[in-house]
Amino acid sequence: MKPALLIIAVLTFATATLAAPIIPAISGHDLNFGAYNADGTVEYATNGLAPDTLTYTTSTMDHEVTAYWPAWPSQPVYPVWSIAGMPNFGGDLILSVMFNGQDAPYQGPGGTLDVSLTGTGANTAPGVADLEVYGSIVTATGTYNGLLWAIDLEDVSLYGYSDSDAYVLEGIGTIVGGSIAELEGLVGHSGAMRGDLDFIDRPQGWLMPQYDPMLEPIEESVRAAYSGETGLVPEPASISLLLVGLAGMLRRRA
Repeated sequence: MKPALLIIAVLTFATATLAAPIIPAISGHDLNFGAYNADGTVEYATNGLAPDTLTYTTSTMDHEVTAYWPAWPSQPVYPVWSIAGMPNFGGDLILSVMFNGQDAPYQGPGGTLDVSLTGTGANTAPGVADLEVYGSIVTATGTYNGLLWAIDLEDVSLYGYSDSDAYVLEGIGTIVGGSIAELEGLVGHSGAMRGDLDFIDRPQGWLMPQYDPMLEPIEESVRAAYSGETGLVPEPASISLLLVGLAGMLRRRA
């Protein structure tokens, strides 16, 4: 997480347990989810001195994606069904990211942000999706089915307080496919995910201050539930342009 973004995030610590989103607001085609591997596959792995990984797999038992807002935050909102369609409620979220760096600590008005992991999507080939949503949606104008939404995640951030149960997890990248994106002309535009990552039965000391995935030879596998949303973000939405805008805003308010 870059310093300008951290200033915005830490300003919220006095009134909230976790920081506010640091990416641009989702402007439409919002898909809500609560992800957890129902088949028992462990989601988060530290992998020794290799990058940490977070993985949500596909399973017939997963019904994680629940609602679709085409014009978020405005109505209408439509339920998401499985690929099999009604009455099987809930689509399937597939996600694969890795963390290979850190940029903590940051001292702000609300306290010290001492865990901030940085990374990318785990599928490093250009144009290959790291986040996919599968399901079926019936709207007033048509039906989407199969692969609904796919993003190649280019920047991913996990941040919060050390030895906590919950962290903010966000990512931004390029929309590369899915029936929603294809029919709405969104392929090639910027997309994002954001939400809270909750570690379940975490080990003692998780995560330590300034934890660096590439320097700590830790071998842990921890269950993790990710509650959030994915969707279209306003243009321009590159991290570099966002940083320039935030830095200018902070200077004007100083």
